[in-house]
Amino acid sequence: MEEVPSIRTEFGSPNFEKSELLFPEKVFARLKGKIDYLVYENKTPLLVVDSIAIKKRYYELIKNFPDFKVHYAVKANDNISILELLATLGSNFEVASTSEIVKLVELGVSGSRMITSNPIKPLDFIEVCRQVGINYLCADSKDEIEKIKFAFPDAKVYIRLEIENKESSWPLSGKFGLTVEEAKELINYAVRRKVNIVGLTFHTGSQNNSPDSFVYSLDIAKNIFDFAKEKHNLDMYLLNMGGGFPIEYISKVKDIQEFKSKIYNKLSEFKNPEKLVLQMEPGRRVVGESGVMVSKVIGKAVRDGENWLYIDVGVFNGMMEVIGNMNYIFKTNSRKKAKTWNIGGPSCDSMDVVAKNVIMPEPEIGDFVYILSTGAYTTVYAAPFNGYRVPTTIVV
Repeated sequence: MEEVPSIRTEFGSPNFEKSELLFPEKVFARLKGKIDYLVYENKTPLLVVDSIAIKKRYYELIKNFPDFKVHYAVKANDNISILELLATLGSNFEVASTSEIVKLVELGVSGSRMITSNPIKPLDFIEVCRQVGINYLCADSKDEIEKIKFAFPDAKVYIRLEIENKESSWPLSGKFGLTVEEAKELINYAVRRKVNIVGLTFHTGSQNNSPDSFVYSLDIAKNIFDFAKEKHNLDMYLLNMGGGFPIEYISKVKDIQEFKSKIYNKLSEFKNPEKLVLQMEPGRRVVGESGVMVSKVIGKAVRDGENWLYIDVGVFNGMMEVIGNMNYIFKTNSRKKAKTWNIGGPSCDSMDVVAKNVIMPEPEIGDFVYILSTGAYTTVYAAPFNGYRVPTTIVV
């Protein structure tokens, strides 16, 4: 395995290692010269992604969780250069659509390195999984069990649990997953239908800064593992922990080692933990902090005594997660006095507000505004609403 990059060797000055800068600020400081060159060669908005930061976060995971297969969640950022980089590093992948599968296959990634944790799948997608050799499929309903039995009877099926997401910034409960009793009933049903149930998956919610949330979820999973053995003599072996590890946006988050310690302590309570096949699906954790969104100031105004700044990237063409109250660090080259700004996107829609009450030196029209920690769930959500362009992505 390639040596894990360190901030000391890859992020410039040794003082960076001991500095109080957030990780995305270190990424920005390291990339600033390259970014300023790229923005004069390319139109804004522009997403510049740091490959070294991706490597650092990926290696951090495999170092701290050596018993887990890391399946990068392609939905976080499906840029071909990012997928190719991760494939080269040895990452596995989690896919949710035929389009995502095709991208990986074209890069030479085999189906054996992919799983799909989307619990509701079209029949033709299940058929593609069978053809490509994606053997692990997720389900959380009797209808899904029947679809899998019909289209891919030899599939290895794992059941999605519903987990309380109160500690996460972006809860994922409600749309998918089963309660403990519902999961047990679905196991009963699948056994009767002779479908191969091999394990469980859960997701604690995106941007979850509580290691105890993972412990709580694993405790629920252990309960169901024990039930399957006692009721059906079923030795489930797959435990998929989903994603959810937090990244730094505007503040520090808990160190990954805090998660490691509590997760491994809980896993030791499972029967025959050494026989478990362990998976995780990080997306945001791998690529989120690597991205710097470069935008250009297109307008300024004062409305009801508040300063407004308008930039050429907004909610609809790259910054959709602000709808879920995601907050970002904004940087500018201006040396003027700092003011408090509301920042609007370029479209005519009044919902197109990227941030409020941002303290930042006053830029002029045509100046650049840099938005940090924008490597995940930005361009993948983007659409050319109102005719405004989706950001170009450049991986450096």
